[in-house]
Amino acid sequence: MGIYSIAALIFMIPLGVLSDRLNAKTMLITGTVLVLLHICGLYYVSEFIPLLGVTFMGGIGWSLFQTVLYALFLKVIPEEGKGLNIALYQAGLFVGFGVGPLLGGLLIQKSGYGLLLKVSAFVAVFLAACFYLLPSTRLSVFKWFDYYKDIVRKPPLLFLLLYFVYGLHFGVEQSGFSVLMDDLFFSSNQIGLVYMAIGVWMGVLAPFVGRWIDVSQRIAPFLIGGIVLSAVFHILTAYVTSFSQMVIVRLLHTLGDTYVILSFGLLTALLFPGERMGGNSAVVYTVRTLGTFSGNILTGFTAAKIGIPGAFVFSGVFIMLVGLILIPQIMSFFVFNNGSNGGLPLQTNREQVSR
Repeated sequence: MGIYSIAALIFMIPLGVLSDRLNAKTMLITGTVLVLLHICGLYYVSEFIPLLGVTFMGGIGWSLFQTVLYALFLKVIPEEGKGLNIALYQAGLFVGFGVGPLLGGLLIQKSGYGLLLKVSAFVAVFLAACFYLLPSTRLSVFKWFDYYKDIVRKPPLLFLLLYFVYGLHFGVEQSGFSVLMDDLFFSSNQIGLVYMAIGVWMGVLAPFVGRWIDVSQRIAPFLIGGIVLSAVFHILTAYVTSFSQMVIVRLLHTLGDTYVILSFGLLTALLFPGERMGGNSAVVYTVRTLGTFSGNILTGFTAAKIGIPGAFVFSGVFIMLVGLILIPQIMSFFVFNNGSNGGLPLQTNREQVSR
């Protein structure tokens, strides 16, 4: 299972940089083909070593989806209503996150794992057809050192630090959430319903939050409030004892997640130039993946000492403390400039940013 993340970490930044140099449409179709081969490999392969190779291929395909598609989206959306547009993109991810596990579970219960893979292969072919209809992107010419100059400024470095720390709780959820629900004797259907409720809730909520950011022209309050809200209910997850409590606590937790994830998505669009969005957004995803991977490891160590609930408490307290300590920097660097062009330009005092 770890091969997925390892492949993503190895290839994410190179693929992101290539997406700025090559045609993003071609790269997305290539990624779909790799995912399709990965699905077919899972269907036919049963030996361990070949299965590692098939999984590695799937990790590369996932990297292409995660980096190139979002970078292309950020390059083509208009400045006006940027918050709402990013929110609609994220809403699709949230709903897919919620509905996918539920549909997967139903398919497996009906006809086994083979049917799930066949449906997944059909979806991959459908995605390839969709990507074929995309317009070709204009290629950019710039120096490789420009990526370094984009990142080594105080606002981007603060943003990457926050994303790494926040990614820790994704890793705890990835490793421990289903285990926690299993320890509470939730049925498979109940676990699927929890994921679906979370995904649909975030998908419905995201456009409203995105529009709210557009109207308010402020991002720091959403980011700070989201971190605190997410951390509080991440901690309270450890004390849930019933299905209804779990749904309520996780909906409140993901309310904070929605604020934070949309703020991070908008900051990605605002802090980095569009012509190098592929490479820079790949750096952002790499930092998030490293945070998630570190959260996986953290769960293993803390669960061995204080149990899975203790891992939720520890990571939640740590994220909240870091967020509260960095409030002055967040309020200073992540401020919108109320320009007259209808967009959401970030205030970039050049003297301040360059220090």
